Amino acid sequence: MIFMEWYFILIIVVGILIIIVIVFYWLYKLNFPLSPTGNISENIVCIKNRIANVYIYTKGTDRVVVDAGFSTKGMKKELMKMDIIPEKITDVFITHSDPDHIGGLSIFSTAQIYFGKDSKVQHHDNYKFVVNNELILVGAIKVQAISTPGHRLGHTCYLIDNEYLFSGDLLRLKAGKVKPFFKLISADFDQLLESIRKVAKLENVKMLFTAHTGYTTEFDNAIDKWKI
Repeated sequence: MIFMEWYFILIIVVGILIIIVIVFYWLYKLNFPLSPTGNISENIVCIKNRIANVYIYTKGTDRVVVDAGFSTKGMKKELMKMDIIPEKITDVFITHSDPDHIGGLSIFSTAQIYFGKDSKVQHHDNYKFVVNNELILVGAIKVQAISTPGHRLGHTCYLIDNEYLFSGDLLRLKAGKVKPFFKLISADFDQLLESIRKVAKLENVKMLFTAHTGYTTEFDNAIDKWKI
């Protein structure tokens, strides 16, 4: 009799857990509409790696990667689809050190890795820590680091060739408009809001890229309410 009671309790608990998993899955799908792996434009490739997007920017023979995705296996698989060899990547720019942004770093074994100055990561010989407004030249590609703390200490956006802004988890896009990244999973939400206002002041940006909610070609329209 006691066994039967515990058996039914176990079934109820498992059922509740399944419901919770399903609910969280659909909440994730609704709130994180990732872009699929493929070409966004002639010089920008998007990689879908589990729960985050990675972006690859090419100019002539030069190439940079923004973020490294959630897993090495997933990154390798998606890069192969686009005929991109990770060992040939020379420079990877990380917006912040959450696992879904650095999980695939090890496949870029010969690359220089860039983090924001205050990022909480162990130092390695191939890591470089950049400060606000620092300019990095990768061949003909110009990358400007923009310090945007809030979601995480050390969070950094990257403005490439003055026109393409890669924002990591600073913000999200909803119905074509910029919204702050989720307060519940951000370290300092007030600081995050200030960082959004900071990037809103940028001029001549053509495209805005997020890690979890796609991208837009209408930067000024998307971020207009933040131009204070």
